[in-house]
Amino acid sequence: MPVPLSERPALEAYPFLTVHPVRYGDLDPNNHVNNAVIGTYLEIGRTEFFDREGIRLTTEGRGISLVHMEVEFHREILYPGFVQIVSGIRRVGSSSLTFDQAVFVDGVRHISASTTTAQVDKATKRSTPWNDVQRAKFERLMMR
Repeated sequence: MPVPLSERPALEAYPFLTVHPVRYGDLDPNNHVNNAVIGTYLEIGRTEFFDREGIRLTTEGRGISLVHMEVEFHREILYPGFVQIVSGIRRVGSSSLTFDQAVFVDGVRHISASTTTAQVDKATKRSTPWNDVQRAKFERLMMR
């Protein structure tokens, strides 16, 4: 059952925020941002989140893969403008991270999402556990 908007975290509750322009090419024939582009916005949020924190997940024969995504659309996003993409870690599994993510426009929530990524061994294509250094970095990036 979806969480009511009134119970969702505020913009300020997320440990990471990035701002991205809405591009004309992001639009669909209805002149609002295409639903497929929302996945790209969320990916930008996760990628820049890791980059800012100095977490490299594609080294030492390892990579990161999206394994689950749930998106709830609250309002349409229009052009021109900017989106505020926010991200925080909700859960650290043995080889996965579950994020609480959202897309805001002018401080108003337009998209809510939960995304889960897994660390994979590039050679075997199987999930591989986080090491202690990674886990320590993730702990301080958790949603509170």
